[in-house]
Amino acid sequence: MDLMQQARASSTFNPMKLTVIIYDNEATVSARRAAFHRVEDALGLLDNMKLPHVYSGLDREGLYLEGVRRARVITNDMITHGHSHFKWLNERYQICNSSPFGMNFLMFRRTIELQGTAEQRRYWLQEIDQMRINGAYAQTELGHGTFVRGIETTATFDVDTDTFTIHCPTPTSVKYWPGGLGFSCSHAIVAARLITHGKDHGVHMFIVQIRSLEDFAPVRGVELGDLGMKMAYNGTCNGYARFNYLRVPRSSLLAAHAQVSRDGTYSQAQAKAGTLPLSKRVYSTMLDTRRNIVRCVAFGLAQAATITARYSIVREQGRLMFSDAAEEETAIITFKSQHYRLLTLIAQSYAILFAAKDFDFRYDQLVREQENDDHARLPFMHALSTGLKAWATTIASAGATEARKMCGGHGYVALSGLPEIEGSVSATATFEGENYVMWQQLVVYLFKQVRASCAGQDVDAEVKDYIGGVRSYLGNGGSPSRIQSCDKKTLFDGSTLVLIYKKRSQRVLAAAYSSYRDMCNRCSAAEAWNACMMTSLAAGQAFVEYIVLESFVKRTSPSATRDAPVSQALSHLFSLFALTTITSPTPSFAAGSFLEHGLLTPDELNEIRVHINELLASLLPNIAALTDAWDFTDSSLCSALGCKDGNVYERLLSWTRQLPANSGRAVEKAWEASEGIEEFFKASRL
Repeated sequence: MDLMQQARASSTFNPMKLTVIIYDNEATVSARRAAFHRVEDALGLLDNMKLPHVYSGLDREGLYLEGVRRARVITNDMITHGHSHFKWLNERYQICNSSPFGMNFLMFRRTIELQGTAEQRRYWLQEIDQMRINGAYAQTELGHGTFVRGIETTATFDVDTDTFTIHCPTPTSVKYWPGGLGFSCSHAIVAARLITHGKDHGVHMFIVQIRSLEDFAPVRGVELGDLGMKMAYNGTCNGYARFNYLRVPRSSLLAAHAQVSRDGTYSQAQAKAGTLPLSKRVYSTMLDTRRNIVRCVAFGLAQAATITARYSIVREQGRLMFSDAAEEETAIITFKSQHYRLLTLIAQSYAILFAAKDFDFRYDQLVREQENDDHARLPFMHALSTGLKAWATTIASAGATEARKMCGGHGYVALSGLPEIEGSVSATATFEGENYVMWQQLVVYLFKQVRASCAGQDVDAEVKDYIGGVRSYLGNGGSPSRIQSCDKKTLFDGSTLVLIYKKRSQRVLAAAYSSYRDMCNRCSAAEAWNACMMTSLAAGQAFVEYIVLESFVKRTSPSATRDAPVSQALSHLFSLFALTTITSPTPSFAAGSFLEHGLLTPDELNEIRVHINELLASLLPNIAALTDAWDFTDSSLCSALGCKDGNVYERLLSWTRQLPANSGRAVEKAWEASEGIEEFFKASRL
């Protein structure tokens, strides 16, 4: 039996049982597998000994055209077979804006759904769903990304012509970065400042045609282009758009919440008393996108961990220190440092996934409420989305890099698939808001709730109990007190760990709020915020980690998994995640806070380290099962190291031999080129 077979035979549970949990039900698993097979067959990717076309020496144009080819196949499959398996993640599990057509179904469509009138939705959504148009989401500018209120592009209404004029008045107002904008899209949602009768009404969304549907040339008044090579996502054309007095009809304004009449009068739709103003509600698209980013990076990190797990199982390198010199080389998965790092990444990928699933449930509830013009929970959901996005993308980005390093030199080669995954996941740290700004938005919300509680005002229902605990610590000066006397068994109980995380986050938030409040007595609010920023970020991180742990522990019970062996494996994974986050926090805004706030003692930390070793021993036999459960196809991993059969060396050598550079043409060109090798050698011999 080979090493990969042995690893799978050692598993204590059936990975298919966990696959069903990941994808919600058996029907979805079956339908996804069928869709992936059709797509990979159409793309010629079923032979995993054949070099994937993406590695065949493609230049910038070639990579984009390969992206178009793949996007056409997955989009046609969705339309033909009536499914949405590639709506949020493409056939390589990258977020959909990595595809030239991806934004059409994501932010372009979703914005029209949320902000269009019934008439606008009836017209545009059918055009999108049948791919008669392809849309981009043009919000980010050269000078403004996360700070949406700073957007400079204008949409000025002209009463005489009944049109808006879209214009980029400065270099920094040029739309820059939107996915698909460079070459692929016929239309775009354009975020611009709406101006009527000389008054600026703030940022609104407009549907704008940017290319002709006859010859796909840019329409007059629009300059379009691609941004060039990036760390990843080169199968799409992240682009720029400069609008130069482009006239669009008044109907271009997405008018569900705000309208401009024929005489230029601006008005907003009437909403129930107490609901959010338009300036807040129009950003619902970003909330939807952030939740999909969180889900996406769970799969991205899981892909990196899967490749690394399979490589580690079959890679024999060196011997255990102090072993007999006559012993054979050891699979690197045997080394404690390797499987500690790997199992930590696997635990993090599941933690992100389960947090995303819980947020999806909350989001679906919010959508139903908003359909009835009830936006009461939107502030909490927006805040939670910023925190989850910042935390998940930071964890996944660091994890993908760690996974690549764990594969040594082979992981650095593009054929491993890991550099592309690392680049793709790392990009999400700035998608839909830079993470350090996202942390601050969460903390602003939490501080606002604490302030309301201290003033005897209403607190949002979702955090009322939590904020009550924060206020109690403010009342006694935030002095630490033990939760309870924990023996070893109690300390490692799931409910105890969640309680420890909750109390820690409440105390960190109380300390951060108290510092900020005191600083405000000595300087302006802005200066105080900046001075206290790092302690505030720690409060945001601690809150999110508590929320994530709550989501994870719910998935570990037998009633949730309906399978005792799966439940036990997930319980061990939950404990590993909770305990390694205490001992090795990432990011580490609040390192040491469990000790600092009196929630754990040094002796308990030592107990935790011992228990982590015990968990590693329990989980080691399940590494193959925990990664197989994600159900990644060999083609989706696009990795010579990560195919399911573990045939690493033969495949890596086969793919290497097929590289165009090894055909002989490259060396001939280098030899004969002006100032090339031949000329250098000749000059050296003179």
